[in-house]
Amino acid sequence: MSGTVEFESMPRFMGELASPQGQVQAEVRGSVVDGECYLEISLEAEPTVVCQRCLKPQQLNLALDARLLLVAPGQPMPDDELEDDSFDPVLADRNLDMLAIIEDELLLGLPISPRHDVCDTPQPRERDDSESPFAALANLRGAGKKR
Repeated sequence: MSGTVEFESMPRFMGELASPQGQVQAEVRGSVVDGECYLEISLEAEPTVVCQRCLKPQQLNLALDARLLLVAPGQPMPDDELEDDSFDPVLADRNLDMLAIIEDELLLGLPISPRHDVCDTPQPRERDDSESPFAALANLRGAGKKR
C-alpha cells in the first residue's frame, strides 16, 4: 500500500511544525519472517519546523524506515525488543490505524532540537529607554519632587 498523506490530517505532527503545508509519501509492505508478521514502513517528507537556535523556519528532509512486529491481541509483547532494535512491536488488532502509525513514526523521526547547520542567534532589539514604562514612572517621580 502506498500513497500521500497531508500534514493537516495528523494533528499531533502538525503541533511540531512551523507550517501545516506539506505531505508525506508513505509506503507500507507486509512480510512474514520465521512465522512472525511485520510491517515495513518507508516515509519521505519535507516538514518545516522552527530552528531552536535562530527561531526561523527550517525545512527538514526526512527519509524514515521502520519495521513493526505485529503482535496479536492477548499475546505478550516480546522482550527481545530490548536487545534487538531492528523492529518495534505493535498491537495488531482488526482495525489497525495506519494513519496513527505513520504519524507516530514521523514524530519519532523529528530531531529533538532542530537547528540549521549555520545560523545566527536572535539578537535583542535596540530600544529607547524613554519608551520603557519605568521611564514614565521616573518622569512622574521627578515631577513630584518639583512641588
